[in-house]
Amino acid sequence: MESHKTVAILTLSVGAGHIQASSVIRDALTVGPSDIEVRTFDVVDLAQSWFPWVYVHPYWWMLRYRRQAWRWLYERRHTKRHRATAPHWVFRRGCVNVFKELRKMAPHLVVATEVGAAEIASLGKREGWFSAPVLAVLTDFQAEPPWVQPEIDFYCVPTEEAKLQLIGWGISPHRILISGIPIDPCFALPLEKTEVRRSLGLRPATSTILLMAGGMGLAPLDDIAVRLERCRMPLQVIGVAGRDRALYRRLRALQGKLAIPFVSFGWTSRIPELMTASDILITKPGGLTVSEALASGLPMILTHPIPGPEERNIQYLIERQAAFYVENLDEIPAVVARLLSRPETRREVSLRGRELSRPEAADGIAQVSRALLEKATYIDLLVPPPVRAGQSAFLM
Repeated sequence: MESHKTVAILTLSVGAGHIQASSVIRDALTVGPSDIEVRTFDVVDLAQSWFPWVYVHPYWWMLRYRRQAWRWLYERRHTKRHRATAPHWVFRRGCVNVFKELRKMAPHLVVATEVGAAEIASLGKREGWFSAPVLAVLTDFQAEPPWVQPEIDFYCVPTEEAKLQLIGWGISPHRILISGIPIDPCFALPLEKTEVRRSLGLRPATSTILLMAGGMGLAPLDDIAVRLERCRMPLQVIGVAGRDRALYRRLRALQGKLAIPFVSFGWTSRIPELMTASDILITKPGGLTVSEALASGLPMILTHPIPGPEERNIQYLIERQAAFYVENLDEIPAVVARLLSRPETRREVSLRGRELSRPEAADGIAQVSRALLEKATYIDLLVPPPVRAGQSAFLM
């Protein structure tokens, strides 16, 4: 491989998971002595000022106030196999600065970690802004039709189900690797729970419940925390609001007012420690958060999914008996109490979670990236040469 290869990671911050996945992939590509330069581009930061109002804010508005409308749009996209999340003109005009940055950088590889970012990368390559291979990295357990773009050279997917979906939509199986969702491998480290609790200022011997709402705080963690008082058993609760400042203020207001010990965090890099310290996670089922919990062996109670992709995440985990789903918040105290009183059930769920986890996913994606950097096209890498007389066929 020639020296100084450049990689552009293209993402779109409709949620924190895509940003985190990009960061983990970047770290895997640049760990130790490396001749690879990596730059991450968040489309929202570079796009025209009107682009978020057309593409991002309507999505968040529907998730908060018209969830059924978003479910209808998502399911229709699947049923009709729509290959676009927005008209091409939205990306072509709204993301012109993204294309200019890619042309200026002239990357040897473009990695897309969000479906809209994959569409933008495909459009940029199609219209000649760059000529590098495009690698798509999926961060939910199932795929959706807009991931299927002729300009995408290779896919890293979380599950066999996602691979089969892409194959059904016309993607060659030789262009797909089941890598898992890229997470920081530190989530799989065997840390001592009571010591981590002490380092966080928690009671070492008290059962601990971790509440997470995703990066944008779509789960009502304050309501859940209040309901946990009904468990009528010793426990302590940690609430993580992510980037939702209003939710963080509500969580802070609860401190000292509940009958159970409660601490709150906003955006924090201490999620591996918080998961290690906890006995149960109650969370919105984003792909990154769920994957981190699986690697940590932390039993999960899932609630308030984003219609569509996160509902499919729940389905995937429930079918494998690796998590619990609660639709009505009033049911949470009973489920928590039942799990805390049955350590053998928690151990079984923890074991199943670890069996499903792929904490090495980022390394696998980095290996694929390096292979693509070494080859002019994916054909050189993945498709065996024609078998001639006297040669033996082989399966790569």
